[in-house]
Amino acid sequence: MGDIQEKEVVYGRPRLLTHDEIIEGALELGLEGLTMKKLATHLNVGTATLYQYWDSRKKLMQAAAVHALGSMALPENRGQHWSNYAHEFVQCIQAYLAASPSLVISNHVREYGFEVQFKLAEKFLSVMHEHGFKPKAGMQVFNIVGSVAFAGAVEEIRQNEFSEQKEMASDVAQRQFARLNKEDFPFFSQAMDGLTSPASERIENLLRAAFRTIARERGEAEDAILAPS
Repeated sequence: MGDIQEKEVVYGRPRLLTHDEIIEGALELGLEGLTMKKLATHLNVGTATLYQYWDSRKKLMQAAAVHALGSMALPENRGQHWSNYAHEFVQCIQAYLAASPSLVISNHVREYGFEVQFKLAEKFLSVMHEHGFKPKAGMQVFNIVGSVAFAGAVEEIRQNEFSEQKEMASDVAQRQFARLNKEDFPFFSQAMDGLTSPASERIENLLRAAFRTIARERGEAEDAILAPS
């Protein structure tokens, strides 16, 4: 319905555009809250012109998201330990997803397809191969990296929402817990700090635990995991 309402009649010869120009224009404006009308104004065309290239805003958003994620600047393999490279990979994906909440909220696999994951996985697996990982072992690490990056982005988005209210998630949790009867939560009372600790700290602890397990299976020294480069 939103797409139909945005359409307008444009008289005269429409400006010729390329698909790449439209996608780049969408990314310049940002995918959050993007409308065909805003994009048309940005590109100095009528909305009807955009519909000659994509018959819905949804399909344009899909194409823009695939382009952005597929061309995202990923960390370079500088000879750092594989765990440090994987950690940098997590930070890169997490930062991008956190800056584009719609990619997290929507069913990103169904909406944007597997193509992006194929590209990211191939890049990651090629680096893991240089560190002695066979493809299936490297994919095990990639799955960990992807899951943690997604979870980290969710935490970052939540924290950003609290920050807009000039609050910290930990402070809100502590305040709400203070209203409850502590006797109903004898175990949680002793471990609450683990829940309200900074998301970055929890993400790093999770990665370190997972990577140490992989290092043990590979016969590597665990003290090298996530060590400063």
